Amino acid sequence: MKPSIVDGLFFGGMMNYYQEVLEQIQREIDNHNYDEANFLLTKELRMPYIPIEIENKLKQLKKECIASNEKEVKELKTEDILALLQKNDTCQLRAANLLLERNLHEYVNEIKEYLSFKPNEEAAALLIEGLAKQKVREEFILHKNGLEYVFWPEEVIPVIESKGFWQAKKYLHLWLENKHPDFLALCESLLVHECYVFLPLSYDENEAKELALVILKKVSSYMDDGDIYKKILKNNYIT
Repeated sequence: MKPSIVDGLFFGGMMNYYQEVLEQIQREIDNHNYDEANFLLTKELRMPYIPIEIENKLKQLKKECIASNEKEVKELKTEDILALLQKNDTCQLRAANLLLERNLHEYVNEIKEYLSFKPNEEAAALLIEGLAKQKVREEFILHKNGLEYVFWPEEVIPVIESKGFWQAKKYLHLWLENKHPDFLALCESLLVHECYVFLPLSYDENEAKELALVILKKVSSYMDDGDIYKKILKNNYIT
């Protein structure tokens, strides 16, 4: 996500902002970057208010994105998908998403090799969760941030099943839902990302409040120089 788009919410005219968003999404689709296009579409469609004509255009672009992606998936051969894992970050993310639609048991050796050589963080997280959901019973080694993680996918807790994730989400809703729904949407997106890139580890329920505060602080420091974060701390007597 590019900072200029978020900045536009506050400093640009709303219609100019939406025009930029629509044009960027169309570019991503035209360039076959369906994951990025879908990320932008999902983010915009979750906003608390969208002009009806813009909402219709976003929904139409989402249909186009899904259709184009499905068509390309059918045409891509397995070796082409695996080759994407050796390219840039965008290609690695693309490959990971495509592999998730297949039986990962058939690509254990290729995924082991990929995870062991400093993979893209987001792509690796997607594959790890995919392996966990498919309950692959093999030992994997992940190299990330100078550390080595040895894990068995069947023992990894998917993000959607993480108690720490759900409890952190509850805290964010408690603090932001009524007065700051725009911040809540951004915090939820960042929370999901944080929990994904934390894989193969997961957050415990007793870590949830600290996690939620970290997420809120990041968003608030970027969006309003930390004002909302400070207000939440004060209003909820958090020290």
